[in-house]
Amino acid sequence: MSTYKKLRKFDHDELLFNEKETRTVLKFIFAETHHKRIDSLPMSDRLREFAQALLVEAIDTSYAIGYVHGLFRSVKNPVKGALKILKSFGKKASQHWFKHASVHDIQSAQVYNFVLDYMGTHFAKFLPDFLANNDEVDKETGAFLAYKVPTHGIVIRWG
Repeated sequence: MSTYKKLRKFDHDELLFNEKETRTVLKFIFAETHHKRIDSLPMSDRLREFAQALLVEAIDTSYAIGYVHGLFRSVKNPVKGALKILKSFGKKASQHWFKHASVHDIQSAQVYNFVLDYMGTHFAKFLPDFLANNDEVDKETGAFLAYKVPTHGIVIRWG
């Protein structure tokens, strides 16, 4: 069963990422096939908000799912600098942005790779709107989401 999930909105003073960090977070969430497009996106507060909201969703969903599954730590970062940003974000993020992660959880924020993959697939449709500087992006950004924990293979948790 899927539910429609709206991404959180942030005020300008709540935005924590600069341009480089925003692009790194987007590359962390979206597959490599989208990385060239992400590099070409014009930087705006809307794009910074989008990246931050995606990261909040990824962290919160990972904590909602829980840590009952196997863990494999890869020595290869998915995107250079993403894990550093994840740690830094957890220290600066406000507790009220999260429904499932505690204060302690967000200070050592972690996300599952399957959550990132699922979000990347369902939110990629908004990237062309940022490229076109489309006003549609101002509307609520959301998608129907039904996270499923993989039943086979290795579950990777980043953070």
